Amino acid sequence: MKHAKLFAITFVTGLVFGCQEVEQPKTVLTQEQWTEVQKFILKEEPKPQHAIGANFDNKIELIGVDITETQAGKPATFTWYWKALTDIKDDWKVFVHFDSSKKPFRQNLDHVPVDGMFPTGHWKKGQIIKDVQKVTVQRGFPAGKGVTYVGLYKGNARMNVVNEVSKTQEAQPRVIGPTVDVKGASGGAVQKEEPKPLYQVRIIPADKAGEMKIDGKLEEKVWTTVPTLRLKPFGSSPATATMIRVFVTETDLYLAGELADRHMWGTLKNRDDSTWTEEVLELFLDVDGDGNDYMELQITPNNVIFDANFKKRLGRGQGTRQEQIDAAKAWNLDGLETAVDAIGTVNKDDDVDTKWVVEMKIPLKSIPGAGEGPKNGDTWAVNLYRFDRPEKNKTHAYAWSTAPRGDFHQVDKFGEFKFVDKLPMRRPQITPDVVKEIQRNIDQRIKPQPTKVDQPAPKTPKAP
Repeated sequence: MKHAKLFAITFVTGLVFGCQEVEQPKTVLTQEQWTEVQKFILKEEPKPQHAIGANFDNKIELIGVDITETQAGKPATFTWYWKALTDIKDDWKVFVHFDSSKKPFRQNLDHVPVDGMFPTGHWKKGQIIKDVQKVTVQRGFPAGKGVTYVGLYKGNARMNVVNEVSKTQEAQPRVIGPTVDVKGASGGAVQKEEPKPLYQVRIIPADKAGEMKIDGKLEEKVWTTVPTLRLKPFGSSPATATMIRVFVTETDLYLAGELADRHMWGTLKNRDDSTWTEEVLELFLDVDGDGNDYMELQITPNNVIFDANFKKRLGRGQGTRQEQIDAAKAWNLDGLETAVDAIGTVNKDDDVDTKWVVEMKIPLKSIPGAGEGPKNGDTWAVNLYRFDRPEKNKTHAYAWSTAPRGDFHQVDKFGEFKFVDKLPMRRPQITPDVVKEIQRNIDQRIKPQPTKVDQPAPKTPKAP
């Protein structure tokens, strides 16, 4: 489909930010694109390899799919057959989750139909669309059975499946597609995924931590005794310093963040507003790492808080995506204390800011599943994200662990907080300046400099 790149100029798919997708403008097809698209509008009903027959809101039918041989690390083709049951006015995206049935592993195959050239907003009643999707199965995909989960979404809305198409159909706005055999990767060892980051969180008795004032100033000495983790840019985002420090006492988890920012802004004011749509720091925390009963905490430069408790991973709970978000954010993190110190001026366009500093105190008893708090050696699944928006139509995104594609709630991709009584001793970093200093000391020992004296040295008496 040689015109896909041309089409990308007029249509850009949405990015999923935190809990929600950012909507993009409706598309306009050129004559050249329309000529290409007509090749994928069928005149006869197809007979796909895997019949599905899912009716989405009496608007669109998924007739079925053809799937070529699937092997980890190799190309494969998923050919979807859709039928418009009425004229479609809006552009809905197709979500396809290709999951391993052997162990938790998901490849996201979300797309706009016909390689992005024929969004649903152009579909007319009775049209049958052949949607050819060429992919490469991830090299780490486990050998065994793979199963597809398919649906249609637009922002936070999803189309519902209104007919019974499978005995295993779940009470969710999606259909369970065919199960296929996936061969293991060939040509040597399976490529390893990027290792998950590990951050060692010091367990510090409250009396040794001292009195903590949550004001964003970070003036307490304890902050200088804990290590720093840094968030990494993803996509085309520039390198922007985002540094986090954490420690825990018998009763509370403390987190500090320093976020470089040349233009700090924010318009939201109320708790649980859609903070992910503006500049924000996000914390996801799942104590046992099973993807259930985890918390999400967000904070903006104006110290506006969004907190939520997801009993099931977002997208797998009951109801629509928005209904799941609404249910989760009805929960409040009791006893939470937060503060932001802005070095600069929030919402002032004619100056250059420096950074905003976050400080928070989270009671352990309020963290889902934390119980009496972590013990030495315990690990929690954690991820941190940041959105910096130097302009309201531009987003720079950052993450601590591997940046997920399309879903920030992939707990299996999170990093780990490991709680320790003592931090291991670290070797001093040997920098070029340190090497020069060492060499200077060696040179002075070999060639000592002459010592200046105020009086002449006494003469040695001559031998008699």
